[in-house]
Amino acid sequence: MVHVDETGKTTFHFRHATDGPVFVVGDFCQWQQDHLPMRRVASHEWMLMLRLPPGTYEFRYLVGSEWFTDYAAFGINKSMFGQYNAVLRIPKVHPVAHEQVRVRRPAIGRLAASA
Repeated sequence: MVHVDETGKTTFHFRHATDGPVFVVGDFCQWQQDHLPMRRVASHEWMLMLRLPPGTYEFRYLVGSEWFTDYAAFGINKSMFGQYNAVLRIPKVHPVAHEQVRVRRPAIGRLAASA
């Protein structure tokens, strides 16, 4: 499962009865198989958090030599190899509008004229 929050932070969750290691592999890392290791957060549960630029990506999970597709992602695409890749969509994140801060200038007193 993959979740993208309102700031664009992406969290990958993977559940599988394995001792690992588990990797997220996708076009955002040029499909390098050992580049993005997941961290074990519970028995049979793995997690990885990333911040990716806005766009549409494809990815899979890799455990040993076995590939897994995340069917709970934003969709799937059939690859040229006949396998199904999960789709990840990162929206453009708009900065939060901050309240204007008013700066008070010190009052400038009148200068007394000297006689």
